[in-house]
Amino acid sequence: MIKQVSLTDNNTAFKAKSENKEAKPESRILPNTLGTRFNQAYQKTSNAFLKYPQKGLRGDVNSDFYEFITMGIVPYLIGSGMFMAMFNLLKNLDPKSQVLAGINGKKFALGVVLYGLFKNLSDDLVTRPVYWGTGVDLELPIEHVSYTLPKEAGAKAEVLPEIQQRKVYDSREFFRKDLIQKDIGKEYYDNVAEKIGLGTDLNDSVTETTPIIQSIVSTTKTAKTLTTYAWAATGVGLAMQDSWKDFFASISNRRRYHKASGDGFGARIGKRLKNFGLNTVDISKSFGRSFCKAFKTLWSGENGTKGFMKHAGKAWLLLTGAVTVGSTANVIIRARQNAKLVNEKIMDRSKESTVI
Repeated sequence: MIKQVSLTDNNTAFKAKSENKEAKPESRILPNTLGTRFNQAYQKTSNAFLKYPQKGLRGDVNSDFYEFITMGIVPYLIGSGMFMAMFNLLKNLDPKSQVLAGINGKKFALGVVLYGLFKNLSDDLVTRPVYWGTGVDLELPIEHVSYTLPKEAGAKAEVLPEIQQRKVYDSREFFRKDLIQKDIGKEYYDNVAEKIGLGTDLNDSVTETTPIIQSIVSTTKTAKTLTTYAWAATGVGLAMQDSWKDFFASISNRRRYHKASGDGFGARIGKRLKNFGLNTVDISKSFGRSFCKAFKTLWSGENGTKGFMKHAGKAWLLLTGAVTVGSTANVIIRARQNAKLVNEKIMDRSKESTVI
């Protein structure tokens, strides 16, 4: 028996949500720009040092695996700093050894910088072609918003949001289809279907492209792993060349301000700014020249070297290029092969499809 309920007897009224009530922040897709990447890297790094460790040490119920993984930045940066300082802090050596240690220390420091720089920048050598060839943007960033649980039994839940800098495809199985639908729309999947060869007349492009997108995520992440470390090693190889001596000299011999009699505050600031500008231009030019010479030396080998050492750098550069091109092409080819298999053997577009 179903009991009749009278809304009027219960004095129930419906009204629009108050416009004065502040809207709660929600997870959203961010534009895939250099500014977004810099901001995400800054947020993750600062939280890894200042926020997540203290939450974990307190046993905070709101600590999660994302925070644990993000804290991996801390030993990486600290270890890199220690490695950079290893040779530069050697003082108890004879003058000749001190000079040699100083040069090697600077090379090691530059190697750490180029390692990280090449490792991060080389991601685009895979993800951009994959995006152009399949429509799947593996670097699509999101701002993930969650609300904290009560820290003690019976305590009131906090309403302040926790914000984490993530990517849409952090998870292969459970990538954020909800945010793609909300912030971009179904046309994202329509574009993927068209680029990989599924066609434009799909009953449900979301359902039909999802398994292929998951395959693209897997193969792209493998390709990124191979190429990023290959390019990172290339960065280290470049830093070890003797061509950087001029660059290091330009830093040591940079213009410095020397106070002159009668210089007021404005004059001092003006001269420092002028020196800074001139030094920036000179050091940048010197870096460019040294980088080109280092690349040429790595390719052709140091003067006087023979045999394997003469051609080792060239072989590595060719191998790195081949791995980058080959692994990226593999992603696009496999995606289109999977789409062809779906078209030929699985999907029957004369039948209706059901969204699950």
